[in-house]
Amino acid sequence: MKITISLLLWGFLFLFPLTNLQAQQDDKAVAETVVHLLSYVAMDYPGAVQNGEIINDPEYLEQQEFAEEAYVLVKETSLEQEVKTELLNQLKELQQLIDQKASEEDISRTANQVNNKIIELTGIETAPKVWPDFAKGKILYSQNCASCHGDNGKGDGPAGVVLEPAPSNFHDDNFIENFSPYQAYNSIRFGLPGTAMRAYSELNDNELWNLSFYIKSLHYQEKESDSVYLQEVFSEIKSDIGLATVATSTDKELREELDSAEKEAEAQLQALRTMEPEQKEAFNSLPIARDHLEKAHESYAQGNNKLARTQAINAYLEGIEPVEARLRSIDKKFVAEIEAQMFQVRQVLSKDKGIAVFETEMEKAFKLIEEAEGLLQDQQLNFWLTFLIAGSIFLREGLEAFLILAVILALIRSANAKQALPWLHGGWITAVIAGIAGWFASDYILQFGGKNREVMEGVISLVAVLVLVYVGFWLHSKSSAKQWTKFIKEKVEDLLKTEKMFGLAVFSFVIVFREAFEVILFLQAIKLEAGPENQTAIGFGVIAAVVVIALIAYLFLKYSKMISVRKLFRYSSWIILLLAIILTGKGIHSLQESGWIDVTGLPDIFRVDWLGIYPTLQTIAAQLILIGLFVVIYFVNKKNQKEVEVA
Repeated sequence: MKITISLLLWGFLFLFPLTNLQAQQDDKAVAETVVHLLSYVAMDYPGAVQNGEIINDPEYLEQQEFAEEAYVLVKETSLEQEVKTELLNQLKELQQLIDQKASEEDISRTANQVNNKIIELTGIETAPKVWPDFAKGKILYSQNCASCHGDNGKGDGPAGVVLEPAPSNFHDDNFIENFSPYQAYNSIRFGLPGTAMRAYSELNDNELWNLSFYIKSLHYQEKESDSVYLQEVFSEIKSDIGLATVATSTDKELREELDSAEKEAEAQLQALRTMEPEQKEAFNSLPIARDHLEKAHESYAQGNNKLARTQAINAYLEGIEPVEARLRSIDKKFVAEIEAQMFQVRQVLSKDKGIAVFETEMEKAFKLIEEAEGLLQDQQLNFWLTFLIAGSIFLREGLEAFLILAVILALIRSANAKQALPWLHGGWITAVIAGIAGWFASDYILQFGGKNREVMEGVISLVAVLVLVYVGFWLHSKSSAKQWTKFIKEKVEDLLKTEKMFGLAVFSFVIVFREAFEVILFLQAIKLEAGPENQTAIGFGVIAAVVVIALIAYLFLKYSKMISVRKLFRYSSWIILLLAIILTGKGIHSLQESGWIDVTGLPDIFRVDWLGIYPTLQTIAAQLILIGLFVVIYFVNKKNQKEVEVA
């Protein structure tokens, strides 16, 4: 199997898009730092300047430094020049306002405008997926913060007494009024330059949100209140306000959002800062889809077609896709319908059909999102439903990888090339280990963002297709008796060279890692929806699927021994080429979901998910081209075989 050189070439094709992916990840990391710096400027400026006069020289210098650092960071990104220029102009304006000792309102407005633009462009997560756990936040605070900030958050911890500047007092009215949980999240995650506040990079996303929300609650915990009443208030308003708003709003902004009488607004604010749902609710990302579509509408109305398309893509990737696994278990046809409609919204933007057409398609999408919310509300995930969904996901993805590897394994055994077995097994075992590690590092993987995850999945699929096409053609060319005899005499020894075996291991790894990556994403979505009481069902579902795959593997390998070598090669070639067609459809579809490839819709009769057939012109065309290539190679091989037999 001469696949080493081919794998190196395909590896280049694989790494090229990943280089672009890494650039996007670097931009996102820079963007998060910029948002953190500007949030700090907006929050801390009143402590440096009041009424046009500097009241704290070190704080004022810090404001200038942070604004300048944000400018430098944005300048170094690979954002599109037009967007970058707009951001740099706004940041230059912010620097000038600080130099002019402008009002707090001007500084806050300009800094927040830049932040909002960056968040829209890069898809930074600014809110937790589920409501944070205050009890866990309290434990984290005690372990990491109390020594400096004090047990109650008053900045009077034993280690903080000697610090300059002093640790923040979370009960100071001016301070607490002007920072949000998201700003606390960033301060904990990145630290604060020029202070003793270090970056707590060892905390994962959920821990950071638990701690941030707990810190924001400290100011309100000392106030006299009726907890039963506050819980009732919280239950009444939490859906209207929304977790994202609570996470990103300062207390001042939340009061404006609440728009209630003063006494009532204070009770509502206290409830939002100190209460949590009595029962942890299943994760529902559908409001995110609605929010991104509304932003897309606003951008399109302003003539910014490109940003509108990005927001429409995010509406699907961040809003619809996270709940697809659960929706599919309820109604597969509905999932296809809502996916097609989200693609239709993007088509309107891609072809610039006008705001009226866009509004019509957006309303159709809103109705489907509302229907999806009803479906999720009607069916709560219990233990057995979680078990079935997790098991079916793992079984589906696991069988795809197994079929490919089982065919190659059977061929190695028929060629009596036992030295190849450790390499084949080493490849897939390494991929499984990487998958397990990926599960525990899934917070990091999820931070890639939906677009980058789909790009990775699509690229991995197409690399696997290249490998499968090569293997499939190679198998077919050896399916005649004379060709097989020649192969046995001349090629087995060459096959067993170390560099060839390394290529086999890479092939094995790519095939399994592609499926492992997809399993992680699906199971993480189920984990968020299942709730703490049903987490073990995911593990049991995976175990059950592994048992089924092991049984199928045993039966396949047992009965494949009974098939003649010639037939085994012939059947294997067709199986592998069929899998290549399936992965081609899935790979192109993933790149369409990410926005890398345009979508031209076709009637839904073309959809057969398990065969990788989707109702878009691009996926069907790619598969037809591949089939056409197979047919041409088939007849060329057949002609060559006849010539060999005659000779």
